[in-house]
Amino acid sequence: MLRGNGHWGHNEGRAVERRFQGESLNKVDGKGRISIPVKFRRVLANSDAKATAGASPRLYIAYGDKSKNYLECLSGDAFDQIDAMIRRAPLGTPVRRALEFLYYQKCDETTVDDTGRLVLPQAARDKIALADEALFQGMGDKFHILNPSDAKDAEAQIDALIDSLAQGDEFFDPLSLVASGVGAMDHDGGV
Repeated sequence: MLRGNGHWGHNEGRAVERRFQGESLNKVDGKGRISIPVKFRRVLANSDAKATAGASPRLYIAYGDKSKNYLECLSGDAFDQIDAMIRRAPLGTPVRRALEFLYYQKCDETTVDDTGRLVLPQAARDKIALADEALFQGMGDKFHILNPSDAKDAEAQIDALIDSLAQGDEFFDPLSLVASGVGAMDHDGGV
């Protein structure tokens, strides 16, 4: 049920959804309009502390990282966390300049209409060569939109990463690395 502050509350014993999870292949029309998966819409509504009753939750689409073949989509709360990190970085430093480019200059705030659709900015569509279909992929605190033709390459990259982490162990469990702290980077970039 939708609470008075615009956030979804508990529904039949289920906790509030705050994680983007799963995949969905959706149609894109000639004007760049696309429906956001229903489960992603619920997460957007639950992940925007600044949302007001009756207003659409904030959604930010970052498209400036040339090394990525997807659009990075952030809820209002996720974008606010990134904004706070950028503001803490010293002015004029290379890190701050890069982050300002990626999350201010090459990132658009967009609106989700009452039917759950949004219009993807032309620059974002051009970045991933989006035509008539888009693949949504849940990534926890954000989601990606990519050209379905790039999905196999993205999965192959993850498979290769997991294989390198497994180091030949056929029973390897990636969660074991999180528990042990392996793979976590400290603030200096070391492990």
